[in-house]
Amino acid sequence: MKCSEVDKHLPAFLDKDLKLSIREEVKHHLDVCEKCRNKLDLLQESLLKMDSLKDTIFKAPDFFTGGVMGSISKVGKKKFYTPALTKTTETLEKITKTPGRRFALGVFLIGTALLIRHQTRNIRKNLRTSKQSSFEKNKKKTETSHKFAA
Repeated sequence: MKCSEVDKHLPAFLDKDLKLSIREEVKHHLDVCEKCRNKLDLLQESLLKMDSLKDTIFKAPDFFTGGVMGSISKVGKKKFYTPALTKTTETLEKITKTPGRRFALGVFLIGTALLIRHQTRNIRKNLRTSKQSSFEKNKKKTETSHKFAA
């Protein structure tokens, strides 16, 4: 077994979570390879140090909790808007202040929608026409080539 393969199996080897055949191969390699034995020792040492820390309680400084709680209370009071959204909202509020402006905006929007609908129909119609004409051209070419072949 190569060092790179043993390196992948070291954590499982320590946890005794390997198949017996692979465990034996790793064990044999560790008997022969000092480099991999050193890696195993370092890994084992690191795990022991981490285990010793699990009972240690880490406490955040007093100012940390107060700062976080203060930030949370400020967030509830603020409204988050992007500059572009704020500008758009302000513009719409200015435009729609009076009933006459609201009516004009409504007419404008309906007119724009109808124009887009009309243009879309024309585009679809032109596409259908161009497909039909290209189909007819291809059909004529095919008929002509069949005439010459006969």
